Amino acid sequence: MSEFDTLLKQLRDEFIAEFPERCDGLEECVLAFEQGREGAFDDLYRRVHSLKGSGSQFGFSLLTSICHQFESFLSSGGFTIEQLSLSYALSYVDLLKRMVEFVGQEGVSTQDIEHELDDLRKSSMPGRATVLLIEPSPSRRKLCQGVLAPLGVRIVVQDRGLAALEQMLHEPFDLLVAARELPDLNTVAIVAALRESNSRNKNVPVILVSSNSTPIAEHLAINAVLARDAQFIPNLAKIASEILKHK
Repeated sequence: MSEFDTLLKQLRDEFIAEFPERCDGLEECVLAFEQGREGAFDDLYRRVHSLKGSGSQFGFSLLTSICHQFESFLSSGGFTIEQLSLSYALSYVDLLKRMVEFVGQEGVSTQDIEHELDDLRKSSMPGRATVLLIEPSPSRRKLCQGVLAPLGVRIVVQDRGLAALEQMLHEPFDLLVAARELPDLNTVAIVAALRESNSRNKNVPVILVSSNSTPIAEHLAINAVLARDAQFIPNLAKIASEILKHK
């Protein structure tokens, strides 16, 4: 084992040892938020984000998925001091606590937790389809958000391909709207990776925004390719609405 591998194993073992305490810290943050402590929300969000990063770094994919979804719940505006909302937050913490017995173990079935996570997504963020928008240009991003918002959807924004792919491997979406060319990984490559994955976004509908006429393989099942022309706004609104109608 190399020196690097030894160091990585040491960091991983430390993370596993500290994991229960970090879960307790999340619960304390939720309770502090309920009590109106200043900065409690920011502290909770920071801790969830940090835990998500560690889970990804050490290969704990389900832990990362729970944190991704918990983070989305917090940023959706649905986290308030209302009892039901606090209950949802504590349910996410409970799922993380249940991961204590799985973190660091190989070949253990986590199917029950995965089903509960999906049920929690539907109940904690109900009634709205979720769209992932990948667009590096701030002005174009704002334009697309303006078109999609009237459809009543929850819009999650990314400006980099790798970050978007990681999120889609862990958090379900109802539609992907993306520029074809991105700074790091183009959207065609992202879709190809999703189609070969076992993620919940394996068959996610895709609207590609591009004037690039290079053919795209049929097996990638791109629903539409829209040019940024005079018809872009009505076309995006119409096609997105038709796709989401069946969700």
